[in-house]
Amino acid sequence: MVPHLCTCRILGLKIFRMIWKQALLLLWVTSLALGGISPTSCPAACTCSNQASRVACTRRELMEVPESISVNTRYLNLQENIIQVIKTDTFKHLRHLEILQLSKNLIRKIEVGAFNGLPNLSTLELFDNRLTTVPTQAFEYLSKLRELWLRNNPIESIPSYAFNRVPSLRRLDLGELKKLEYISEAAFEGLVNLRYLNLGMCNLKDIPNLTALVRLEELELSGNRLEMIRPGSFQGLTSLRKLWLMHAHVTIIERNAFDDLKSLEELNLSHNNLMSLPHDLFTPLHRLERVHLNHNPWHCNCDVLWLSWWLKETVPNNTTCCARCHSPPNLKMRYIGELDQSHFTCYAPVIVEPPTDLNVTEGMAAELKCRTGTSMTSVNWLTPNGTLMTHGSYRVRISVLHDGTLNFTNVTVQDTGQYTCMVTNSAGNTTATATLNVSAAADPATTDYTYFTTVTVETMDSNVEETKPTDKEPGPTPTVRWGITYSTTSLTPRSTRSTEKTFTIPITDVTGNIMKDLDDVMKTTKIIIGCFVAITFMAAVMLIAFYKLRKQHQLHKHHGPTRTIEIINVEDEIPATAPGDNHMALPAIEHDHLNHYTAFKAHYNNNTGTLNCAKNPMLNSIHEPLLFKSSSKENVQETQI
Repeated sequence: MVPHLCTCRILGLKIFRMIWKQALLLLWVTSLALGGISPTSCPAACTCSNQASRVACTRRELMEVPESISVNTRYLNLQENIIQVIKTDTFKHLRHLEILQLSKNLIRKIEVGAFNGLPNLSTLELFDNRLTTVPTQAFEYLSKLRELWLRNNPIESIPSYAFNRVPSLRRLDLGELKKLEYISEAAFEGLVNLRYLNLGMCNLKDIPNLTALVRLEELELSGNRLEMIRPGSFQGLTSLRKLWLMHAHVTIIERNAFDDLKSLEELNLSHNNLMSLPHDLFTPLHRLERVHLNHNPWHCNCDVLWLSWWLKETVPNNTTCCARCHSPPNLKMRYIGELDQSHFTCYAPVIVEPPTDLNVTEGMAAELKCRTGTSMTSVNWLTPNGTLMTHGSYRVRISVLHDGTLNFTNVTVQDTGQYTCMVTNSAGNTTATATLNVSAAADPATTDYTYFTTVTVETMDSNVEETKPTDKEPGPTPTVRWGITYSTTSLTPRSTRSTEKTFTIPITDVTGNIMKDLDDVMKTTKIIIGCFVAITFMAAVMLIAFYKLRKQHQLHKHHGPTRTIEIINVEDEIPATAPGDNHMALPAIEHDHLNHYTAFKAHYNNNTGTLNCAKNPMLNSIHEPLLFKSSSKENVQETQI
């Protein structure tokens, strides 16, 4: 029993080893089917670490992506090579890849599907390359992409929906696109999760449409050529916390320019060309804590006093680092935060265009103007219910525009009342008042429109006194006159020899009858036009037919009956002649034909003296046999003239 048991154990061990070898072989074949890439393989030109999860192939002068990259790779660095084209399915086996660095190459083209098979990719770096367009199609299926770096590429335009295939993006770097000339209005549509956007050093002259970036928190616009920042430039950016505008050549910031930035905490306006700011520009920015205003040519006068007070109240520990006066000379190099009213002689503002009373109907738009002599003043409105409307105050239907106008998009009866415009600067304030009267709009469904028709009955009488007609003597025929008026007042009877009786008759829904009459007129007009077109067509057809008949008649009249020429082939009937004979013998003419011809010739010579076929059509009708010499049968034809 013991030897038998040992034999069974040995046999089982052999079977186990055989199964294990088969499993290893199957695994090896599977790896070959996946591209012959080992889970821990490392390309010869790269260095790998952490069991080939980190692969670095920098500065190897690679012209294409190595093929033997491990399938376990999570971090792949291919920077500073000479790769020019990223082909389709280049990384399809790297399903675990999270960070891909392709910056500082010579990449000029990224084919569609180049990043297929990268469901876990979160960071894609493509900066410092030679891309001229945004490779929108290549971003397909990158569902977890969080960061995209395209900085410093010769990209010329950003089309609509350029990044809508990667809505998961949170950080987008488009800085230093120095050849950028155009950004579509819908370029950033779909980026609902974007938190950071870099558009610095792109030579922008205007701030692009950023309304779709509802969750944007940080915006870099430094190094552009904006010059002027207008109201609405940051519309929709209610979540923005940081805004950088350094070295942007900003000269003017209009009133209300930052009103949409309710969450702004840091604002950098340093290194620009600002000389002053509108009064209370930062008032709507309740969360603003850090502001950088240094390196601007500030002109210190009454218009900057509000800024000095705001700096002292908002950032009391930061008053000496923000800005220095550049002019006038007596205040040069003084910190704005150190100034007060004793340094200036200021005057209250002047309202150049005060508001005027306005009468409108409910549902209409309305505006109350309040224009000042300078854009550096603050304009506020006091409503009838005591609400103060400032630059940053917006209600559903009422807002204060950048020029101080109080705008109503849709007035209601409750808006009726007195509105006061208050213009303020550092020296004081000036007010102006206007009344808005809103009348209720009529309901078209319940309104009964009534029109009045005046009927004048005029009785003409030859006598001065009015006579009553009898049965024997009929009275005069009355004349009825109709006239439509829009008043309930009847016309006064005229004092003439005739007597008049005027009646005012209300008529309802005259418009419907008028429209019906217009429809009838249009139908009649269409029928008349159709008949006219049909008659014209028939006349044209008849004219063409008449012309053709007339032409045929003229041809028949001029040519007359035709003359038949018989061409007789006499080759077979004429006997052979001598070779030297140049003439041939004709067959004898029948006797009847000869007699007829002789008689006709004698008769015609007696009348005219000459034989003229052209002047005598009768002669043309005679069938005279004419003989033509022919050398062969093939050249003989029957001809009718």
